[in-house]
Amino acid sequence: MNLTICLKPGFNRTLFRFRLSVYLWLILLVLAILAMAPVNFLLHQQLGHLYLPENPLMPLELSLLEVLLANQALLAPYASFLLIFILISAVLFVFLSAGFFGRMLSPDPVVTFREFLADGCRYFWKFILSLLVFLPFLVLMLLLFRLLALPLNLWSEGAVSEWPVLIASNWRMLFLILLWTAFKLLLDLVRIIIVTESKKVIPAYASAIRFLRFNFFRLWGLYLLLGLAVTSISFLWRWLARLFSSGAPAALLLIIILGQAYVLFRLLARQAFIGVEYSYYTYRKGQ
Repeated sequence: MNLTICLKPGFNRTLFRFRLSVYLWLILLVLAILAMAPVNFLLHQQLGHLYLPENPLMPLELSLLEVLLANQALLAPYASFLLIFILISAVLFVFLSAGFFGRMLSPDPVVTFREFLADGCRYFWKFILSLLVFLPFLVLMLLLFRLLALPLNLWSEGAVSEWPVLIASNWRMLFLILLWTAFKLLLDLVRIIIVTESKKVIPAYASAIRFLRFNFFRLWGLYLLLGLAVTSISFLWRWLARLFSSGAPAALLLIIILGQAYVLFRLLARQAFIGVEYSYYTYRKGQ
């Protein structure tokens, strides 16, 4: 199959709906600020009296995990807020995902914030149910992972050097990534069918499984190809960010800009995944 048949329409759909990633980026930025503001306040309140004779930007290079482990009572007032915030954010992310899929798969290329919110409301409960139905598949994924990792575990347990342990650890990580992408592909396809064909959750799963019976490896290969491209760009981005030292204000500003640009890039990459998956699905269904 010619890859351009699916890649080009998927990328075009992403570019025409670029505003969708901007909406999500702004929402995520606000959520990050809301989550970190109490931590920042507590750190300044509890640690602000410390004198740092050099590198006034040093807190950005400190391991906050070490600081918090050394003074676990520091975040005690924040723990309840964090738990509630995580629960609300989990529900909000489902809503945002529903709006994301709804606008990405809409035949109308014009994206407005009102339509984005409307799609979030329209598909919210179906997306919640799709996650609940996905839980048995997630259990199956974990069982398969344990089965694949079993020979590696036996091999590394009898190792007399650290090399078998490192190799086995890398292989286990690779197996987990591959399994997750395969099962995540199923969830994406279910949501595409829910949005485009207005099906209920269980019929959408049935349609997705029937489709993947004959198209799994081709679509999965396409998914992995996109994932490899995104991973390569991510490593390049990380290497570029390391060229700057956070000790200089100008370099710190560039690091922040690169970080936010990377978040926007990952959102666009997610759009591309959905667009390509949808293009492949419609192409194969039309044959």
